[in-house]
Amino acid sequence: MTSPGDALVRARIRLAVNEAVRGYLFDPNVRMIDFGNPRRQGNLCEDEGAIRVHVRRKLAGASLESAVRAGDTVPIPKVIAGFQTDVTVGRYRPHFVFPGSSSRPAKVSPYWRRARSSRATRADPMSGGISISDAAQYTYGTLGGLVFDRATGAPMILSNWHVLVGDWSQRPGLAIYQPGRLDGGVYTDSVARYVRDAMAANLDAAVATVGNVRRLINDQVDLGPVRGSMTAEIGMDVVKSGRASGVTYGRVTGIEGSQRMQYAGVERLIRNCVAIEPREDGAQVSTGGDSGSLWLDADSRRAVGLHFAGSDVPERALAIDLATVLDVLQVQLAAA
Repeated sequence: MTSPGDALVRARIRLAVNEAVRGYLFDPNVRMIDFGNPRRQGNLCEDEGAIRVHVRRKLAGASLESAVRAGDTVPIPKVIAGFQTDVTVGRYRPHFVFPGSSSRPAKVSPYWRRARSSRATRADPMSGGISISDAAQYTYGTLGGLVFDRATGAPMILSNWHVLVGDWSQRPGLAIYQPGRLDGGVYTDSVARYVRDAMAANLDAAVATVGNVRRLINDQVDLGPVRGSMTAEIGMDVVKSGRASGVTYGRVTGIEGSQRMQYAGVERLIRNCVAIEPREDGAQVSTGGDSGSLWLDADSRRAVGLHFAGSDVPERALAIDLATVLDVLQVQLAAA
């Protein structure tokens, strides 16, 4: 497969994905469209690229014909804009935790349980990978990391809209707790104030200005400081530090995605999605409570994406291209 890192190839991929989005994303059975590695007989083909159509149910034969007749779906062509297509199952949800949620435990060693406990407590100084929420939601997500306002230089927390805001009626000034409320955070754990978000630009991201109560440093729990940012590429090995599943490793298998997602009863389109899958069969890349984590290139520890969603079957994480997030929010990533 020609490297998507080539600017002309990337532009061609983006145009092809946009054509597929216009034609098929709002099909009732389709949830996301991106460009990435297809699967053949269950195996990921790392030397191939395709327009990937992520569906609720994979239909074929009589079941497909019946669904088409009922208006529940339309057939996906074998080629779109010169690229082969691949239909894959993908049922995604935002990765925060709320009472009664069915997030499954991480499939990792007992070390994770110790790390999970420490990530859920009051941290001073604060760093990426720990529990956080706003004052209104009884939940927790992950504090992504330290960024600075490009206009004022003020230190800010970067995370998701659904972690720091979560309600369409909320306004700037909302208190942010560390740890999150579901981890026991109360009003005395207020460490920041929500300032702005990127939902108007179809990005599940937000920032909150850090107060004078506790410092936020450039560090990811059990990983170390972030060393800058870069663009995610297919085949890149990545790592993240999240409140729920701790440190997990994955590989980028999809880029340039557009995803339909429900937020507080409203369906929104989230763009610039990056898909991440386990490097080994049976491993976990993320779970509920990891929303807001920064995905880093495993070799350089440069950030490539802001985690916001995922699925358990198949095991897959979704992040948003970090450079796009930073530009829309008008913030600069802290880097060692």
